[in-house]
Amino acid sequence: RFKPSSLLHPPRNQSPIFVLPSSMAQRQESGCLPCTNCCVTVPQDKYYAVESFGKFDHMLKPGLAFAGFDCCGICISFRSVTSRVDQIVVSVHTKTKDNVFVVASVAVQQSVLPEKAVDAMYKLTDVHAQIDSYVADVVRSCVPHMTLDEAFEKKDDVSSAVQQRLTVEMGLYGFQIHKALVTEMVPNAEVVQSMNE
Repeated sequence: RFKPSSLLHPPRNQSPIFVLPSSMAQRQESGCLPCTNCCVTVPQDKYYAVESFGKFDHMLKPGLAFAGFDCCGICISFRSVTSRVDQIVVSVHTKTKDNVFVVASVAVQQSVLPEKAVDAMYKLTDVHAQIDSYVADVVRSCVPHMTLDEAFEKKDDVSSAVQQRLTVEMGLYGFQIHKALVTEMVPNAEVVQSMNE
């Protein structure tokens, strides 16, 4: 885990990204009968993929489903990903035009596109790492061109830029971006202290 103090005092020559954990990761599932994966109960809030000897075969709808003939879970396996809207919070350390170090917190709400659930399961190993990279790239390309006051005033502009970039890039991997919001812009401790005086 990262200590809170590391947000204000990052290692020299490094610009860390801090991520709060989320639940968008895909999972291996098992059938509803012991010793076989012939039948499975698919929850309403998940997408299930059927794999035959490790190869993707087809998707299942919510409810009780017959996946195929199986022996001891060898022939058929299941992979799932949630259909719920998920939120990830990314904190990016960057610097403004007037040389003030700030930590920008960006909340990104995303979900799997129903028609691209297969892409969402098989194209990316770590969805959040991909989102983190795009968020950091946009924030670090926008904020350094603003003064500290402008960064506070134009948080909506940064949010829009992040959302536009994520919508295009993550759509290729089967994800829909509902909203990207810059929720907080925190200057370093010395600046905060001077602002309060």
